[in-house]
Amino acid sequence: MAGVTSLILAHPFCARAWATQRSIPVVDTAQGKVRGTLIEGAHVFKGIPYAASTAGPNRFLAPQPVNPWVNVRDTVEFGDSAPQVAGRGSPMLLAYGYTRPVSETCLFLNVFTPLASTSVRKPVMVWLHGGGWGDGSASGPGFEAVKLATQGDVVVVTINHRLNSFGYLKLDDSDQRFADSGNAGVLDMVAALRWVRENIASFGGHPGNVTLFGQSGGASKVSALMAAPAAKGLFHKAIAQSCSGALRITEQDEAAALTHALAKQLGLASASGETFQRVPMNDLIAAMTAESRAYRPVIDDRTFTRHPFDPDASPICADIPLMTGNAATETRFSLVSDLRNFSLPDAEVRRRLARFLQIDAAEINRIMQVYAAADSKASPSDLLAQITTDYTFIRNTRRLALLQAENRAPTHVYVFSWRTPVLNGILKSPHAVEVPFVFGTAPAAVSYVGDGPDVAPLTKMMIATWSAFAHTGNPNNSSLPHWPRFDTRQRSTMMLDVSSRVELDPGSQVRSALEGLPYYEYNRPVNYART
Repeated sequence: MAGVTSLILAHPFCARAWATQRSIPVVDTAQGKVRGTLIEGAHVFKGIPYAASTAGPNRFLAPQPVNPWVNVRDTVEFGDSAPQVAGRGSPMLLAYGYTRPVSETCLFLNVFTPLASTSVRKPVMVWLHGGGWGDGSASGPGFEAVKLATQGDVVVVTINHRLNSFGYLKLDDSDQRFADSGNAGVLDMVAALRWVRENIASFGGHPGNVTLFGQSGGASKVSALMAAPAAKGLFHKAIAQSCSGALRITEQDEAAALTHALAKQLGLASASGETFQRVPMNDLIAAMTAESRAYRPVIDDRTFTRHPFDPDASPICADIPLMTGNAATETRFSLVSDLRNFSLPDAEVRRRLARFLQIDAAEINRIMQVYAAADSKASPSDLLAQITTDYTFIRNTRRLALLQAENRAPTHVYVFSWRTPVLNGILKSPHAVEVPFVFGTAPAAVSYVGDGPDVAPLTKMMIATWSAFAHTGNPNNSSLPHWPRFDTRQRSTMMLDVSSRVELDPGSQVRSALEGLPYYEYNRPVNYART
């Protein structure tokens, strides 16, 4: 029989299959053994539970420990996504970062490592997905971190956590079981980071060198965790891409109003935890959709005692190096929902801006004159996109960077200025355009970034830059000119492109027209991209 086996294995195909089977990684975690897959030189483990199901009696509670398992657990598919409205988001990006089926058993993470070995421990990068505080997931082809892990020589962890009212419903309840309901989603992230501290060495990662990174809503999650005492010491660097709601979270009175409005929408007699626990998942999702409210973390004097970056940076994060920045024309992403948005008449642009910024016609006229003077070729729609980009994203990101620099933390700022060629270049540098290059997943985002000659060098540069920061807290590497630290005087900014360059406080003159306006928050009621 042994001879037959030898003959079979002598066949090249069978020999390769046997070698692959033997090399499938099995890793011991504190909860049990997990078996992953091999993908292009990386060991990949998907759908590892880091906490128990949040269904039934665990709904609205802080994350509970997951039960250990005895047999080897196959971790070859992403876990379910957190409950949310199905299919919300840009059609252009849904195929790139789609969500799995949703369920309240959603506290899963995924590990991508170039070497499942403890011999050389590598920096760890923990990805917090976008979608505000209400949508999205870590699954989908856009967040397959194989190339980031192998080319950047890092271990990448991507996580799911509770969203919207399932994660941020501050319950009007004296029952202490529900005391953390307003920040359950944040505590999920903390639980995932604790899992990383406990287990990541077994995957080749260094638990003492962890970088949080996230884009859009993920960047807001990064900034929130920078101010959360429970997360202190669980990560050591931070990357915040395209912040729009990074400065403030929800006050208790606002959170209470949201909870009571949701209870009324559902026809509930009270806003207690047990009452809300009895509501079927899909009914709760439907009620949230009808209310169209923004659920966010809450200042509850437990997880948060203050806003993350208002009026200043939290002293908790004074030792955290920060890299932060934006795409150059973020809100063109929103305008693409209707291509007529790119040829709007002047009067319509003024009307939308007045409604969105909640200021009068004289103020709109003043702001538009400043922006038009800076770019004489700009159409009214171009002005709409740049003003809303500056107001919604760039002002907030610069404020974040300034406050962290004042905190004496090493800070680096960028603008991703490369322009996508899709739709004849009408999008320029839209929201999320840099993400496929960071992960090395541009082929999955071809409808957004194209497949031209810039893709390969941009991917190489972005992976080198993000991973350099993860390794050392400094993004400088051989693919860039020297990138000075951002300070309150010169405000050096790296313009990331195929040929990158440093500028001093780019766009500050026109943005000065927005001084005096409140900083953008997620709960703004008006969408500038619609009539």
